[in-house]
Amino acid sequence: MNEEAETEYVRGLLGRAVAEVQVPGSRGSEAVFAKASRVRWRRRTTATGVVAAAVAAGLVFGPGVLSSGHGARVASAPTAGEYTTKAGRFAKLLPAGTGKISEISLLRLFKQAPKAKQPKYIGPYDGDYAVARPDGVGYISVHLAPRSVVDAKTGGKGLRNPCQDAPKDGRIGCTTQKLSNGSLLGVWETPPTDPALHPVPAGGRELDAGLQLKDGRYLTVRASTGFQGKGRLGPLLKTPPLTRAQLAKLIQNPALLK
Repeated sequence: MNEEAETEYVRGLLGRAVAEVQVPGSRGSEAVFAKASRVRWRRRTTATGVVAAAVAAGLVFGPGVLSSGHGARVASAPTAGEYTTKAGRFAKLLPAGTGKISEISLLRLFKQAPKAKQPKYIGPYDGDYAVARPDGVGYISVHLAPRSVVDAKTGGKGLRNPCQDAPKDGRIGCTTQKLSNGSLLGVWETPPTDPALHPVPAGGRELDAGLQLKDGRYLTVRASTGFQGKGRLGPLLKTPPLTRAQLAKLIQNPALLK
């Protein structure tokens, strides 16, 4: 994979929540599953330009969080000092027992480039966070796209219902809910990609949430079991770091928008 293709992959992975992929029909179970795998990979590799504007923070780890090998050692609850960091403050928004939270950059991990340029953040907690547990390392990513970026992507039409094309676009278990404040909440699952089919960092099972705000902004939160390939910080988690209910609650936390 050349550098340009790899960069497109990373941008697509971070921004695929607003990608719209049309998939033609097919016949036969093998064709269906093969096509679903290609669609999921395409959704991971499509650069949308919406959420990609908020790609990841610097490659920064808290003290004593991750080992130098493929495993991870999980520290105890954050200390008072750790709560003053961005990762520490974000950890306070998560359910107890989520895991050890550290701020990272998936872009830099994928590219193995510690000094890769990072875009400007929009939301106060925008970025990527490693979630270390005894069984492995997963990730939670938060990205807020301003209305100007959403309008530029959609031609001013706004985003469509996130479940409109599910499951043919690769999303499974997709549900939407109109909130009392006028926002539209979508929650779905993205199945893992097959590392044998795609010679790039292969993403594990992932739960995704998208919140279309009434003012035109779009907030996404992703909870992934991790990825396989160069740059990974540990084995895949057995389950995503957040449940669907926990993810839906987190994305509605107003602290992510301040």
